[in-house]
Amino acid sequence: EPFIDLYIRALGDHTQKVVEHAEECNAHGKQALIRCDGPYGNLSFNYYRYGSLVLVGGGIGITPIISVLKNIYECDKKQLANKRMCIRNVHLIWIMPHASEADLFLDLLMCYRSLAARNPALPHLNIMIHVTRDDPAAENDKISILFSRPDFFSVMEKCIGDKHEESTSILVYACGPGKMVNQLWDASMKRNKKDLRVDFY
Repeated sequence: EPFIDLYIRALGDHTQKVVEHAEECNAHGKQALIRCDGPYGNLSFNYYRYGSLVLVGGGIGITPIISVLKNIYECDKKQLANKRMCIRNVHLIWIMPHASEADLFLDLLMCYRSLAARNPALPHLNIMIHVTRDDPAAENDKISILFSRPDFFSVMEKCIGDKHEESTSILVYACGPGKMVNQLWDASMKRNKKDLRVDFY
């Protein structure tokens, strides 16, 4: 692709200055120039070979998951055939303190869900958004929001129940706070069985 998107959340002094610089440039009709290096790290697993994906993002940890969804749902028929995709179901769980944070990617997620519903060659996309601090009055008219922390044991039960009968593998990927990742690890590893392999990344 000819361009990349960078999502920067103002969490400290440096990122706050970057956001302020971008806002100031935008106010004056100028393009913000920011020097960066990287990327660092990569998703070193082939998620196309799994029957089901469970993708869990905590806050800004949704960004690498967006890249995975983009690779899955923005493919043409030729690309789909070349990737030999085995995926039948994708379960996305996005956890955030405030419902307003969902606005960053909600339109894109709704687009992917619509594509999945219209194209039988694409895997079914199930989206669950959990908000941990807002009052339930802060609902979103585009998608139902759960005002609670997810019960990962129940999440895994649902994902296993929804998997295609021929699927023998599930990939669980998490990006977010350590406590969230540890809880998901516990729930995932207890679902490993002779006839079902659960891999955690």
